[in-house]
Amino acid sequence: MPEVYKMSVEVNGLEELRQRMKLAAPQLRIALNDGLREIGTLIVPSKGTGPLADATPVKTGKLRRSSFYRITGGIHDQMLSVMQPAKTEAGEFYGHFVRGGTKAHIIKPRNKKSLHWTNDKGSFFATVVYHPGTQPNPYHLAVLSSLMPAINEIVGRMMARVARFIATGQ
Repeated sequence: MPEVYKMSVEVNGLEELRQRMKLAAPQLRIALNDGLREIGTLIVPSKGTGPLADATPVKTGKLRRSSFYRITGGIHDQMLSVMQPAKTEAGEFYGHFVRGGTKAHIIKPRNKKSLHWTNDKGSFFATVVYHPGTQPNPYHLAVLSSLMPAINEIVGRMMARVARFIATGQ
């Protein structure tokens, strides 16, 4: 059976550290809020601008123009939400279809006997149209990946700010 050694260690300053950590709670929340705002501004500096908007595929520009960020939650559960809430005429969020793609589907007319469209080859009518679907375009993941060094730098500054407060009280 192995020998067991017992030892005692005296540590000074734990009570002071506990008090500083208790005092750091509001500072931590402020640092988190400031950092989340900085990250949001990095991704979407103002509505419809920035790296996310620049990478958003453009057909009409509505999805790109709808880009914004928001800090949600209370003082204990803050969260950064980056949104692109553009909707189709039917009320669906079409960013979901751009990022995730669509399956092949059949389009049927609503409240009409047939679909009608025209192009340079003439006028067309149909009771159903086969739509081949679209491939997913996860452009948002490429944007986040390219911004990770800057995001990590912001998080590092947030952590340093809290550590500095715990160490010095300032």
